[in-house]
Amino acid sequence: MDGFKIVTRKRGKKKQFATTVNCKETYFVSGDNHIASTVKRKALSAKETLCCTDFYTEMKGKVEECTKKVNGPDKSLGEIVTYGLGNFAECLISRYQLALLLALREDLQIPPSDVLLYDPKFFMAEKEVLSDFGFHVLSENEEGKRQCGSSTLFYMPHCGKSLYNNLLFANWSPDRLHHVIIIGNSFTNMVQNVPSSTMKKCAPLIMKIQPYAEEILLPGNFQYEDVFNDTVIHLFPQGKLNLLDTEFWEHCPEPKYDQEDLEFIPKS
Repeated sequence: MDGFKIVTRKRGKKKQFATTVNCKETYFVSGDNHIASTVKRKALSAKETLCCTDFYTEMKGKVEECTKKVNGPDKSLGEIVTYGLGNFAECLISRYQLALLLALREDLQIPPSDVLLYDPKFFMAEKEVLSDFGFHVLSENEEGKRQCGSSTLFYMPHCGKSLYNNLLFANWSPDRLHHVIIIGNSFTNMVQNVPSSTMKKCAPLIMKIQPYAEEILLPGNFQYEDVFNDTVIHLFPQGKLNLLDTEFWEHCPEPKYDQEDLEFIPKS
């Protein structure tokens, strides 16, 4: 595979490699010409590889701790909602992101039917594979505006700022937001690295909530550094949210974006 950057660990330990990857693998035919059985086999192979890593062992522990903080020790998540997974039939990054979803779903003991996914770019073969896993592929483009009825893990690897902003809008209250866990790009890095004028246009709610959110860093030892780079687990602690006055939560109109600022495919 082209474009690899290899980093080795210290002597005395088995070598592990951190590499950057080109998303599209050259031996795949581009477009919706994939065979579902082949796509599924490659996804399961990626899951098997992922589960044997120190990265996953540590990652699983972090997610389990986060669910306990939100639910308490005796309750489980209600759903896992995944946006923007991408074409895992063609993209190694997307395939390992799917592998993490498969592994976490299993270890968190979430029924497959409570795993919901949407990406407007999914190929038919990819939808078939996800359905074969027992997952629910959403037919409607929600634009990220899904309200939580119970504790929900939103898995949104490398999504655009405005999609996270829409999710915050849909759950903009202390009670709802406390039940939201997001695995996605760091809000802190967005606020620090993106011009404030851009954030105000594309993601004002990220700017507003970021000081009161808790970010748990993912392990930095996965083989392919582009797969989970800048990805964290976001929590919204009830104690911090309850300290905010009513005015903080009021005056929250539905977000509207200029066409040039859109970072997701809108519903038609």
